[in-house]
Amino acid sequence: MSRWAIYDANGRIDRVFSGPDSVAPTQAQGDEQAISIDDSQTDENAYVANGVIVDKAAFSLTINKTEITADGIDEAIISGIPAGTTVTWPDSQSDEVTDGVVEFAVDLPGNYTLTFTAIPYLDQEVVIEAVAAT
Repeated sequence: MSRWAIYDANGRIDRVFSGPDSVAPTQAQGDEQAISIDDSQTDENAYVANGVIVDKAAFSLTINKTEITADGIDEAIISGIPAGTTVTWPDSQSDEVTDGVVEFAVDLPGNYTLTFTAIPYLDQEVVIEAVAAT
């Protein structure tokens, strides 16, 4: 019995399953393909490039600050974001980053998590704490 990754045309692993070699091709649908994967690799830490399983790398994000004043003006600036990365905002809305920068400001105190996702990178969460203005 082997472990198999089912991946799409962009190299994103959609799912991993265990089964006999003969079953792997039947698990792929549409433009998906199957590839053998080892026990340490998952859809979270690997992707497929040119038919080879590759470990995802960490983002190299730069964050100017993780604590801001909750006044709607003070902002955290996250840069170094590769083009095509998806940022998921605290309200669950997602946007594609095209210019390498995300600016975040709020007017309510609290902790806010932004999640960055791109195929060749490990997902990364950035938590921004917004504190009440004094």
